Amino acid sequence: MKRLATEMPQPARAFSWLFPAFFLVSLPIYVLSGKFWPVRLALGVSAVFLLLFGFCVFRDINNAATSWSRMYKESRGISPEHFIFADVSTLKGMGFIYMLMGVFWLGLAIFAM
Repeated sequence: MKRLATEMPQPARAFSWLFPAFFLVSLPIYVLSGKFWPVRLALGVSAVFLLLFGFCVFRDINNAATSWSRMYKESRGISPEHFIFADVSTLKGMGFIYMLMGVFWLGLAIFAM
């Protein structure tokens, strides 16, 4: 996990760091301001970064999914030519799911009461 967070190619690495950062900053924003609209804004920005991270993985921008698969195989001691469930096509599917989660989360941040 540490290697994934430090060696993933840009811009996917930046999006993967910004997503939890904005998510975690939403609670202190609510505690300090007492209003819910800044929290919705922070969660919406977090959702956008989740969507962008999923897009980078889905489209394999700068070999994000390829690097993720390679790092997983190296960490488990699996040779690069063996099939595993963390191959590039599966990781691209995970990127699509991340995009769907980002869209859903963004909709909740915008339309939640």
